[in-house]
Amino acid sequence: MEKKETTSEGTGRLQAFSDGIFAIAITLLVLDIHVPDVTGNQSLLNAVLHNWEPMLAFMIGFFTLLVCWINHHYMFEVICKSNGMLLLLNGFKLLVVSFTPFATALLSKYIGTPNQATAISIYGLNFFLMGTAMTGIWLYATQHDLTNAPREELRAATEFYVFASLLSGSIFILSFVNTIVSLVLFGLMFMIFVFPRNMIVTIEKRGLARLNLKGILAGRIVRVNDQE
Repeated sequence: MEKKETTSEGTGRLQAFSDGIFAIAITLLVLDIHVPDVTGNQSLLNAVLHNWEPMLAFMIGFFTLLVCWINHHYMFEVICKSNGMLLLLNGFKLLVVSFTPFATALLSKYIGTPNQATAISIYGLNFFLMGTAMTGIWLYATQHDLTNAPREELRAATEFYVFASLLSGSIFILSFVNTIVSLVLFGLMFMIFVFPRNMIVTIEKRGLARLNLKGILAGRIVRVNDQE
């Protein structure tokens, strides 16, 4: 007889542990920014601006983790139960979160150098794994009845998070071809995923509109057949 996965109500401890990991990872990002030395007649502002690479890497890493945390927060407003497999999937996502400061440090050190493409590709891989982990958590939770949202919202959110994996995978592949395009897509993904609830509501409304249109067309077809 197959043994079912034991589920428990609530995800409070999972969310608290995850929030702690996110907080530590975001804090570690700033450690790669150092106070510049001012020599001779050089101004402090020029010294800071000359050291722009760590600042840019910090902003990319910070917004990556921020958007990831925002979506994690949305997910666990909908996911109301947990089990062992969900904990493992969430643990994999936290593994990627913990790796992000290192990937960001590579960007900080090698952006603007001959090794820039490799550093961006490693960060792209980290980005792809982040999106894949997020999608994995969502798909598992929806397929194992761990959520408490209406079916239409779940369907819309599933489209949204599957798109996240596809887009992050495309960014990773493009990082080997054109680093500028991949960085632009990084920014585009931040803008798309920074407000997940709004985007999911938009997708949900579009889906309902399609269903209503199909219903109207089906009704007209039935009336035409009846008249014939």
